Amino acid sequence: MNKQIITVVLLFALAIMASGCIDELVPVDEEVAPADLSMYELEVFNDPAEDGGFVNTTTFYLTDNGSANVVHMIVNASVIEVIPLEDMLNPNKEAISNIVILAGSSNDTEPSFETFEGLSTSSVEDMPVFNYTMDDEVLRGQKHIYIRFNESITGIVAYSLATPGGQDFMYVPAHDSVVRFVLPEGYTTGNPFVGKVSPDPEDIYFDDLNREVLVWYNLRATPGSFTEMARDFLKVEVSDEDFPYKPIIIKFYQESAPRMLLIGTSILGAGVLIVLGNYLSTRRKLRKTRELIEEDFDQKRKN
Repeated sequence: MNKQIITVVLLFALAIMASGCIDELVPVDEEVAPADLSMYELEVFNDPAEDGGFVNTTTFYLTDNGSANVVHMIVNASVIEVIPLEDMLNPNKEAISNIVILAGSSNDTEPSFETFEGLSTSSVEDMPVFNYTMDDEVLRGQKHIYIRFNESITGIVAYSLATPGGQDFMYVPAHDSVVRFVLPEGYTTGNPFVGKVSPDPEDIYFDDLNREVLVWYNLRATPGSFTEMARDFLKVEVSDEDFPYKPIIIKFYQESAPRMLLIGTSILGAGVLIVLGNYLSTRRKLRKTRELIEEDFDQKRKN
């Protein structure tokens, strides 16, 4: 009888513990967190060569912690294509998160600098809601993500993009756009020994926060410039249409990195010279000692 009572109590306790674990793992009433607009900088930038009009602009606010904030200022677009770098260490990590949309229907939204200035100071609650879907496909071994809107829009779309390369970043354009890279404060690029950027930016300046900004106004590829390379290295037959844009490859580093590299190289060089000097000095001493021993030996033989 006692055994049966103990068994029932144990089963009852296990049932309570199990139900508690289930409640912790699967919260029923949890709501999806709203998009956070405060994490984005919505600086309006336009090609100075454009007279009065506004062209697509894509800005990457790079960080050194494995993510980048991306801000698209788009004109009359119904889809945004993103070609992310795959994180081999975290294959299930979301490449895109926290999508924010500040836009109007392209039919009644004028694509002007003033329009985007107004949108950049708006809140999500004041803007119309545009439904969107996200899907992906793999083309030639590379994942492509598509953000599709329920209608064509003109305005601002921002999101957080995972960057598994850390301070190495690559962007593969998929549409015509002015492209800007805003480096973290205290970082730079361009030193051939520490890290460089390709292709060379068309404009470089520092913003109000003393961050280095790189700008490309036209990334259209020259016919044949990338297809021959792809044929040689990928061993696949491709056409110029497969590589319509130049990819941007950048390695950014702290501004003190070249100086530290120079100091480290100088210390290493001095160490090498010291070791080499000691080696040559020891070698001379050994040679002189051997010559003295040989002279003494020859002297004894003569005697």
